[in-house]
Amino acid sequence: MDTEEQLEQQPTSWTLSPDEFTATKERAAKINARATKRGFTGHLEVTGTPREISETDEAGLNRTRLVYDVQITGEAPSYNGWTFLAAVDAVETATGSDFILRAAPGVDESGVDRTALAAGRCEHCNTIRANRRHTYLVRHTETGEIRQVGSTCIKDFTGWAGRPVFLSADDVADELHEFLGGFTSSGHEYTPETVVAAAWAISRRFGWAPASATFGRSTRDLVGSYLYGTSRADRELRGDVADDVAAAAGMGATIVTALLEELTGGGDYVANLRACLRAASVSHRHLGITVSAVAAYERMIGDRVQRQAAEKIRKESAYAGEIGEKLTLTGTVTRLKPIDQHYGYTPTTSMLVIIEAGTTVAKTFTSAAWAWDIAQGDEITITGTVKAHEEFNDTKETVITRPKRIQPTA
Repeated sequence: MDTEEQLEQQPTSWTLSPDEFTATKERAAKINARATKRGFTGHLEVTGTPREISETDEAGLNRTRLVYDVQITGEAPSYNGWTFLAAVDAVETATGSDFILRAAPGVDESGVDRTALAAGRCEHCNTIRANRRHTYLVRHTETGEIRQVGSTCIKDFTGWAGRPVFLSADDVADELHEFLGGFTSSGHEYTPETVVAAAWAISRRFGWAPASATFGRSTRDLVGSYLYGTSRADRELRGDVADDVAAAAGMGATIVTALLEELTGGGDYVANLRACLRAASVSHRHLGITVSAVAAYERMIGDRVQRQAAEKIRKESAYAGEIGEKLTLTGTVTRLKPIDQHYGYTPTTSMLVIIEAGTTVAKTFTSAAWAWDIAQGDEITITGTVKAHEEFNDTKETVITRPKRIQPTA
């Protein structure tokens, strides 16, 4: 699986208590009412799925707690047959302009063709303006035609009597996040390298916590408090980790450079992250996805280490013993897979066992009971006869027949 497939887009979701869930629904209703008064024709809704969490209290007694997994859903606004799919925010980069998509409630970004979009483009007045910061992606409800229209042209394009109102899922999430104990921006602007350096240092100090964390504050929250917070607790946090963040400045630049060079793919999360990292500064609205660069980098490095380890094994692997020779080896079980086999009319199940012992990669098939008692990662010793020398994916494998496991002596 490549890096892009392993990365997960930060969800617009929370895990809330019943009281917090009720209060959040009420706040969403107020957002709906306020937007409707302005001319918003869509609908947003906060939905929650209840579940129980088992935990231990201070006295060591088991208990359960009811929580709600909460998400934003809804219906995108529509004016005179044109449905608003997303806002297209232009951001300045060192090499030009890029954009970030903010989808409307109920719209799946994965259905948007990003290759057909451009920062600052308006297909109503047929111009691309460098200083046009906001455009909208709209779709005709009957024909399915999709257009990108500038914010100053949208009223004329739709023919709507009032000014069309767009409310993105991100806008709602930010307001609800602040309502649930988040922070407000001080107006300060920070480079992507600074934000990532703060995220790296804070995650090293407190551990990485995703935005959907059930307990404690997320890394996004802590970075926001460090950069923008004005409370006494925020000032104490800055004093506590300021030296760590300063020391991580080089790491912030390293992460940004590595992700821009090596992170590829057409997924929306990857495209939005790359746009944020290329931007001259990070807005409060895009803070969460920029902070997630730390998790993306660690996944990418993990993938690289695994690939390098596999490549090292391929290059250094060597056959062991001569065919027909009895062999004893000790190594680590790296793969177990049951294989259905047929001998005549009798079906049997054997276990494929791969063992790595230094430069030796041993492969054996056995129906012995011991093969079902081991697990990947176990270190075992087996003895058997060399049946063949084979090559699989450029790795030299020594095939062992009639293997027996030698139990370690006490």
